[in-house]
Order: sequence, then structure tokens, then C-alpha cells
Amino acid sequence: MNRYVPIIQKITKMLGASLKVLVLVAVLISVTGGLSSRGSSGGGHVYDDSPQARGLFKDADTDNNEYLTYGEFFNIFRRFDNNSDGEVTSVEFLNEWLNERIGTPEQAMYLFTIIDLNKNLVLHISEEVPSLFVWFDFNSDMMITDGEFVVQWVKIST
Repeated sequence: MNRYVPIIQKITKMLGASLKVLVLVAVLISVTGGLSSRGSSGGGHVYDDSPQARGLFKDADTDNNEYLTYGEFFNIFRRFDNNSDGEVTSVEFLNEWLNERIGTPEQAMYLFTIIDLNKNLVLHISEEVPSLFVWFDFNSDMMITDGEFVVQWVKIST
């Protein structure tokens, strides 16, 4: 874990200088539904793919019905909450990301800064996950299909 401290410090320092830009990006994402024209036909057809997103989706879909309920989506973030305090720090997120071999440390911290809606380097699960669920569920049917999940994941991770 200690080898990732410089990365976290670098990102934290970078955030101080570019917080306005990150807030603007978060606002643009929430207002426009994303920064990319890539998307899904709604039937699960994905124009861009992500093995990371597919793996997370499959793990989260505990009843194997090919969509995520709010509870299943919520549990994705609970998984990163190592001390079960209802908050995911950037360190907890990075550690779980690396333990699960989801991607690189840089990818983890980039994604964390996007999903940390209030930009305080702590993801408050009960406060921020509801907004994230709405954003991932872009057809507003209260279910997130694998297509929706992958498309939205690609939007925030590239």
C-alpha cells in the first residue's frame, strides 16, 4: 500500500489545482448524460466495451438476471468500504481496485475523482450512490442492464 501513497498525494495535489475543472466535468456529465456520443441501443448492444465493467457487472448481478437492482449496484460500492463505515476513501478504493485487479492505480484514482461527486476524496455511499444509480440507469427503468453499465463505465473511465 505504501507504494501507492505518492500516487494518491500526486492526485490530491493535482486536484487542488484543477478542482474547478473536475467540478465542471462532473456537472457536464450530470447535465448532458455523458461526454461521449458512444452509447447503447437500449437493448444491451454496446458500441464500446470494457472487460473491467463486464467483470464488475457480473460480480454484482448476484441473482444472474442480467440487470442490477439498486441494491446490487449499491453493493458494488459497499465492497470498496473496507471498514464498513459507509464511506469509501480514496485509499480504500485504490486498495480494493488493486486487490481485485480491476485496473491500474492511475485508472482507479481517475475513476474515483469522477464518481466522488462532492470532490472531497471520500465517497459517501448513502449520499452519492443514488445519483450514480440514476446516471447509470439512463432509460430510468430502475434496472441497470449490462449494456447501460458498460456504456456509462466507458464514458467515465476514458
